Amino acid sequence: MIFSTGVYLESLGNLFGFGDINLGLFGIPFTIFCVVGVMNAFNMMDGINGLCSGCAMLALILIGFYSGFIYDSMLVLIIGSTLGFIIFNLGFLGKKRGVFLGDSGSNLIGFWVAWIAVYASQNQNYFIEPITMLWFISIPLLDCIGLIFSRIKKGLSWSTAGRDHIHHKLMKRFSSRQTLIIILAITFITGLFGIFIEIIASSVVSSILFLTYAMMYYVLMGFVKTKTFN
Repeated sequence: MIFSTGVYLESLGNLFGFGDINLGLFGIPFTIFCVVGVMNAFNMMDGINGLCSGCAMLALILIGFYSGFIYDSMLVLIIGSTLGFIIFNLGFLGKKRGVFLGDSGSNLIGFWVAWIAVYASQNQNYFIEPITMLWFISIPLLDCIGLIFSRIKKGLSWSTAGRDHIHHKLMKRFSSRQTLIIILAITFITGLFGIFIEIIASSVVSSILFLTYAMMYYVLMGFVKTKTFN
């Protein structure tokens, strides 16, 4: 895709207030790393019906409408096909017509989200900052990063299957359908907040707030232990 379109992460925007961070040719391997990382994040989120595809569809809708990319026929087809899958995956038309993603499906969806995020953030026809893309995929991304470091810290392989994902923790108190609604609601609200911050503030502010949000997420999910004082 990089060589056929010529699009990759050339700039990360003004993340630290010292001007745009231009990656040059280093942007090519960095783009590959980011795309594979996002694919893996969405693959790891495929734990309950509708979660991976739902998070992806919301991210694509937010990217599309805010950047203006929604008028691209290919994006409309991707969103439409994802919506069609969700309808069958959640059994809205009867359980006999159920379909599932599998590893190939979740990786493909992750690739769609990652590549559209790269394309929209680097194309001069669409005005959207790269940092805002992180808000759109925050739950899959933060869950993946947190699990990788948590498992390595425990001496486990980062790819080891486990019940330490955000949806597993929520399902200790809620049903699978309630968990799905909660995570999708958080995903949508977080994405809208990212858009709001881009509109009223700078990329620097958005970066600081995203790091703060990430730390709060890891504390709440138990990835970071806090000390208590008596």
